[in-house]
Amino acid sequence: MYSSRTGKTLALTALCALLALTLAACGAPTVPSQNGSDAPEESFAPGVIAVGAPAPDFTADLLDGTSFQLSEQKDKAVLINFWATWCGPCVGELPAFTRLIETYGDKISLLAVNCGENEKTVTDFLERNGYTFPVALDLEGEISSLYPSDGIPYTLIIAPDGTISSIQLGASGADEMFDHYSAELDKALS
Repeated sequence: MYSSRTGKTLALTALCALLALTLAACGAPTVPSQNGSDAPEESFAPGVIAVGAPAPDFTADLLDGTSFQLSEQKDKAVLINFWATWCGPCVGELPAFTRLIETYGDKISLLAVNCGENEKTVTDFLERNGYTFPVALDLEGEISSLYPSDGIPYTLIIAPDGTISSIQLGASGADEMFDHYSAELDKALS
């Protein structure tokens, strides 16, 4: 028989474990440092995906019925964001992507890769919030497996030459992330 104290201890332990799993799945929110650097490199599966490495090519079917192939994005910087509707930091930074598209126009390509959610959930979310940027569903983790990370939101900027120029794990508010991604896109395009 468990005492009331043992039950409370077990409940607290379970709650802590659940919180740890949630934070791991959603990525610890990070704010870019004042010098514009990303989170520490050791957060990004060292030796697999790193700044300066060639970005693995992939093709994705988009919710609008078209397709996106990374290698076809010639002469553009590409922002790839891995996200989910249940991830607070992911949802918090999404308005930055609309602003980036408005600001950079044809100089960039943007792809939001939804991690594991069904089409209805994602489509309803996008419509409810008025988002029109390109979205791919990654139900089986095929794209995510090419770009492993410790969580989401997880954003990469690919330079026009096909190399990874920036990696960001986590996010803060949309305004801060817009400023951060703008600086990183400017570097990738220069």
